[in-house]
Amino acid sequence: MNNIELLDREAITTKMRFPYRVSDVTQVVVTKGEASCIVDFYSYSLKSPSMALFLPGQVIESIEVSPDFDGVGMVVTPEFTDSLNLPVSFKEKLSLHATHFYSLTEEMLSAFISCYEQLASIIKQENHPYREEIIKHLFSAYYYGLGYYVHNAQRQQSVMTFRQELCEKFISLVSENFKSHRDISFYAGKLCVTNKYLSSLLKQETGMTALEWIEKYVVLYAKSCLTSTSMTVQEISDELDFPSQSVFGKYFKRVEGESPKSYRRSLDTFK
Repeated sequence: MNNIELLDREAITTKMRFPYRVSDVTQVVVTKGEASCIVDFYSYSLKSPSMALFLPGQVIESIEVSPDFDGVGMVVTPEFTDSLNLPVSFKEKLSLHATHFYSLTEEMLSAFISCYEQLASIIKQENHPYREEIIKHLFSAYYYGLGYYVHNAQRQQSVMTFRQELCEKFISLVSENFKSHRDISFYAGKLCVTNKYLSSLLKQETGMTALEWIEKYVVLYAKSCLTSTSMTVQEISDELDFPSQSVFGKYFKRVEGESPKSYRRSLDTFK
């Protein structure tokens, strides 16, 4: 089916060309061994059994796995999820604004594997008259279980300090606005602090200043477009709201050390 793609171990470890920009909701379950990844500048480690949810718009910089790693996953388009007609309140719970990683209970792992195997079986039956209806019912049941699990896991998250919370708010704002706002004052104003205080706080807590965070978001997004899409440099420049391709090119080169075209050409040597 065009709206659903099932991932096996090989697809998880080799399909994506990094940095990879996520376009559909992607769920990966580590069933054996360990995996580590960098998503939107954050490093995460997952030890089996565990689950990762990657959301549209996020950028995965890399994924590394242990020799004994095994896992499965699903990629589902928003259009398919909408077709399930889930309650609005439920869909809001699944509309997470950050990547989430969870340790799984054996019960939750068993439920995911069962759903995965049933889907793999029914998807192969192309002539089944009720194929699409069965798949929708399977996903509806699975999503209700997933929503309940995610909701409970979120309630158990540790409490952050005020400084950490402010940093989280800043990074969240950057992730939502970096395409149109590259000035520190915009974010400082939203957070009701001075530019100097914001940059100093971020440097102390994260090792990067406010400007460095903004630049990295812009360039990582551009790199993901150059890597995993056929967009032209001009189209990427327009997407990021630069006044011209020339200005974008200079910005990219200042941060990355090479031009967008040079970066894309360098990727071809690894094909």
